[in-house]
Amino acid sequence: MANIGVCIEPFFSDLPYRDRMARVHDLGFKHYEFWFHNMRFDGSNLIPEDKDFEEIAELNGRYGLTCTDFVFNHPDGGIVGAMIDKKDRDLILDSFGAMINLARKIGCKAFISGAGNNVPGLSRQEATANMIETLKACAEVAEKEGITLILEPFNTRVDHPDYFLDDPHACVEVLKEVGSGNVKMLYDIYHMQIMDGNVVAFIRENIRHIGHFHVAGVPGRHEPYDCELNYPFIIREIDKLGYKGGVGLEYWPTIDHSESLKRTKAYLEG
Repeated sequence: MANIGVCIEPFFSDLPYRDRMARVHDLGFKHYEFWFHNMRFDGSNLIPEDKDFEEIAELNGRYGLTCTDFVFNHPDGGIVGAMIDKKDRDLILDSFGAMINLARKIGCKAFISGAGNNVPGLSRQEATANMIETLKACAEVAEKEGITLILEPFNTRVDHPDYFLDDPHACVEVLKEVGSGNVKMLYDIYHMQIMDGNVVAFIRENIRHIGHFHVAGVPGRHEPYDCELNYPFIIREIDKLGYKGGVGLEYWPTIDHSESLKRTKAYLEG
């Protein structure tokens, strides 16, 4: 069965992360994820603030929680660098090692990476080739360290108009070229419903390339129990395929955060 967890960034944003983790535990979740190692999201903005990985490790042990992943590389390439830009390759690789050391402290074995925003004057063909070469270099490190790098396509119709990688099929072709079981796709169902639809058929065909899922309602990125998608059906299909990885709840709650997560958990697991 898939491991349904909580992205702790959009939830309980008025609380320190230790209290967010306590809330996740109290609601019956065993898995969680977060965004950046050096940024705190306060509900509106990202604020520079290093996360305390020693404290996170202690809280994992206390509550029996597992961190499924966190963001290594920002979607637009503004934090660390752009996968599609060759000049950022060394910066990305240098940062990758430091992130692995942090992940090891908390028993986390996966990172999220964006591809980067479009670069003026850079053709799609060259950008794709650059991304493949950078991912191949990351894969060598990931394979040695037992880490999975998960590449995320985003929608360009609503949320990320300048983003390069907005096609899940193109993402799969990139992953095939990289050829490593340690580099997979983050299939964000919200983003990909907006861009491509045909969600379950895509998952059935490409589950071997998917290393993580994100869940949110369409439209609006709110509660998944009140939207155009039949999420219980989607989760059942994922389970039938034998997927054992993470399914992260990453949405903007419209009601009390605990109540929203409680209802969502019951809806998805019901």
